[in-house]
Amino acid sequence: MYALRNRYSLLRLMVLSLLTLGILAPPLPAEGVDPFIRSIQLREGNGSIFLSAELDAQLGEELKEAVRGGVPLTFRFRIRLTREGSILGEKMLRSEELIHTLQYNPVKQFYVFTGEGYGSAFERTTKDEEEAFYWMTNLTDWPLVSLDELKHRIRYRVRVMATLRSVELPSVLGYLFFFTTIFNKETGWKELDFSY
Repeated sequence: MYALRNRYSLLRLMVLSLLTLGILAPPLPAEGVDPFIRSIQLREGNGSIFLSAELDAQLGEELKEAVRGGVPLTFRFRIRLTREGSILGEKMLRSEELIHTLQYNPVKQFYVFTGEGYGSAFERTTKDEEEAFYWMTNLTDWPLVSLDELKHRIRYRVRVMATLRSVELPSVLGYLFFFTTIFNKETGWKELDFSY
């Protein structure tokens, strides 16, 4: 019983220290700066249309510090491809979700980036923080659609949006909050029309 009470006291002291240092406190978002999809680009090659997109997310120093402390960061990109349809509007051709996850390894001092939704999951590592966050915020040459699936003189529309989240951490102060999310934002849809 005495050992349990000591552990509880030690745990309370650790939580108070983390709160004092600002590690458990969510970072304040930059005034008026919401993430958005800056650009969508399409290119043709190898019988397909490839999509590239850039996310503009003002990731503050507090968030980067949390990632350096081991908090995983996940960006989910949703992609929709439609074509002009009948009187009812557009017809959905494709709806996909690409998941980018970033985690820092403090022992080996490098970032581990994981991409899902690309046919097969892949992993990259880097010691360069700028490169790691570039991977998180950019889609490059993702195969959107085969040219064989497109019809001439029909209008197509591609839409991209992103949800930005840090991991939900169980709060030690469970009676106040069940989970603490350090970062949680969403962009609007960015769209681009094209025809073949």
